[in-house]
Amino acid sequence: MKTNSARFKFLSIAGLLSLMLFYIVAQPVKAQDMRKFAIGPGIGIGLGFFNPAGVNEYIAADLSEYITTNADLYMYEEVKAFLNIKTKWFDVVPLVEYAFGPKVVVGADESYFFNRLSPGVTADFFIPMGMSGKYALFLGGGAQYHMMTFEEFKGEGLGYRFQLGFDLQFGSFNLQPTNIFNLANIKNVFPADYDN
Repeated sequence: MKTNSARFKFLSIAGLLSLMLFYIVAQPVKAQDMRKFAIGPGIGIGLGFFNPAGVNEYIAADLSEYITTNADLYMYEEVKAFLNIKTKWFDVVPLVEYAFGPKVVVGADESYFFNRLSPGVTADFFIPMGMSGKYALFLGGGAQYHMMTFEEFKGEGLGYRFQLGFDLQFGSFNLQPTNIFNLANIKNVFPADYDN
């Protein structure tokens, strides 16, 4: 059962990465585009770090029969699709993110998967950098509705997002490295012993 689930997740990620190649060839919406208004689709990939205390306590209890050096789940991968609705110095971005945090324990024949699907909306303000105005610093935030699963447990709730990044233009390619802080506190997701 877990093998089929892992295969489905792998194929889903591979499909989303294939879509990324399609959107890279499309003309992106640039931060300092001279048009007064523009709309453009996009996709992104990311790597994140988190500390789900209830999940980590569950894993530690489940692996109590084994000697482990690091049973914590602390890293996740993320893919997202979005629609960029922008003016020259401001944008609004409806988006959908899917994040998954796999934890494979070597020698214990155990694997754990933490999943998060998060539709939401963000807004960013752009501050031009340099004389050309080709690059910009951006600052923003928004709200997302997080639907999370771990093993047989589920939970959902509203969360907030703050972000800071750079908009870098390389010809027709637009890159936006971003530091994102997601705040989501989902209650009563796990059994009473592992409530977070």
